[in-house]
Amino acid sequence: MTAAHLREDLLTPRFYTTEIDKAAATCLEGTRERFEALLAEMETDHNRDHFDRRAPLERQRSLGPREKAAYESYLVRSCVSEFSGFLLFKELSRRLQQAQRPELSRLFQLMARDEARHAGFLNRALLSEGIELDLPRLSGRRPITWFPLSWVLYSVFLSEKIGYWRYILIKRHLEQHPEHGFAPLFDWFDAWCQDENRHGDIFNVLLQSWPTLTQGLRGRWLSRLFLWSVFLTHSLTVAERDDFYGLLGIDASRFDDAVITATNRSARQAFPMVFRLDDGRFLAQRDRVVTAFRQLAAAGAGPATAWRPLDRLRLRLTLAVQALALALQPMEASR
Repeated sequence: MTAAHLREDLLTPRFYTTEIDKAAATCLEGTRERFEALLAEMETDHNRDHFDRRAPLERQRSLGPREKAAYESYLVRSCVSEFSGFLLFKELSRRLQQAQRPELSRLFQLMARDEARHAGFLNRALLSEGIELDLPRLSGRRPITWFPLSWVLYSVFLSEKIGYWRYILIKRHLEQHPEHGFAPLFDWFDAWCQDENRHGDIFNVLLQSWPTLTQGLRGRWLSRLFLWSVFLTHSLTVAERDDFYGLLGIDASRFDDAVITATNRSARQAFPMVFRLDDGRFLAQRDRVVTAFRQLAAAGAGPATAWRPLDRLRLRLTLAVQALALALQPMEASR
């Protein structure tokens, strides 16, 4: 049931590991006060009773085959993404405990708790659609991608913040347009997204605990690399799922604009540089990337011809050039 919703491509959620021994060397001296405050907030567990296992998650109206596929694809990819976070945080917690860093181990254990709840809730929504997703088996079959610790700190901060903005913007839209809320799952996004926001704040503290990662040429390069890669992935994913956003009555391009703008603003808290968005050049180049992506997808779905392989190669090169142009858009200092 899940194969059609989890095909292997660049936008597919993946499982990760990192330099755990290096993570154990994290120095909290300069960030101890903020670290302890966030740990206490996580221990409080504001969402302890939020994910009610008895709450019905069945859709409230029928969908056509294409609409149903769009909703199910959203659920599958979101569920796998949350489970990926759970596995990474669980492994970090276990290994940091072995490395005698109990405070770091406990923090990752609490973040793993949150990610497990999110994945479980999405899995229940999938079961109501008649889809059984064996997450442990899936994680055993899919390859594990290794990232340096610096990449994990930058990318997870952004993924948590962008997740927060995605959830909260969908929730705000449905509050104004309740007629588009076809599934009860969306009613849970408000408190849910606060978990994402807290996790982002935690990774900001961890990032600031390694000041060499946000200074000089290295900090500028990492800021550009990860803002570009996360925004590019988000824009292409939104373009690929425009049927799903249409179900919610959301203009996919404007939603992407809002998420990128808000996440870029959040990145000022953690990164030394962010993209300059005020002049509109970044979003205009993003539009050219999405156009090239759509053209490539359309060419792949078209009838087979003798010229099709060359045409697809040309379109791939066009997409690569446009994506590189997006990476080279102007940036500005965060402060």
